[in-house]
Amino acid sequence: MPFLTVYTNAEIKDSAKLSEKAAELTADILGKPISFVVTNVVYNPNMSFGGKNTNKGALVELLSIGFRDKDMVVEALTNFLEAELNITDTNNINISLNNAPASQVASNGRTFG
Repeated sequence: MPFLTVYTNAEIKDSAKLSEKAAELTADILGKPISFVVTNVVYNPNMSFGGKNTNKGALVELLSIGFRDKDMVVEALTNFLEAELNITDTNNINISLNNAPASQVASNGRTFG
């Protein structure tokens, strides 16, 4: 825990490397051990932003038990995806932050709280 999912219609050169870099960033910005971070990068060329699939963008879901500074998290993720996916319009990087109670998140067969 935390869980980061990135859906994008921008072409990904190396999705495994992107997923690993996203895990490192997520651990760093949330102050969580990387051993708990799960990342998933999904490429879907049929996604549309502003009604057109030619507009490149990303839809991001980040679930965590607590956030240090939500604005800093959003800024770091936006900057990362802008650079890594070459997204020229950051209005097309949409992020959903989900602050989950520890009792609602589980790993290794038990909840965190």
